[in-house]
Amino acid sequence: MTGRVHVCVCVVSIAAGAGDYCQWERFTAACDSAADDEVIVVETARYGRMRLGRCIKYDLGFIGCSADVLRLADAACSGRRRCEIALPNEQFDRVNPCLSELKSYLTASYRCLKGSPQLETDVASFP
Repeated sequence: MTGRVHVCVCVVSIAAGAGDYCQWERFTAACDSAADDEVIVVETARYGRMRLGRCIKYDLGFIGCSADVLRLADAACSGRRRCEIALPNEQFDRVNPCLSELKSYLTASYRCLKGSPQLETDVASFP
C-alpha cells in the first residue's frame, strides 16, 4: 500500500475591502489593528466615470471613461498597515481620460495578508 502526502499551499487573506469612493470622500485601507503581521495589498484601482451609481447619478454622455490607477494606489498603500487616499486626487486626475469638468470617482479593492510592513512608516496619507 502506498501512502499519499497532500500538501496545501495556502495564502491567508485576513481582511478585504472593496467599494466606490466618491469625490470628497476618502479611500481608507486598514489591516486588523490587533495583529502586527498584516499588510495591505491593493488589488484593483480605477478612477473615472465607470458606471451610474452612488457617485454618478446621471448619464451626461461620458459613462465608461476611466484610467487604471493601480500603480498609484499600490505605491501609496501596499506594504503598509493603513493608508488613506483623499478624493479628488491630483495624481489620479492627471491620468483620468474623462472630461475634467465632470465628477470622477475611485473604485478600489484590497486585501490584508500576513507579512511585515516593508516601508519606513506603516501609515500613509496620499493627498
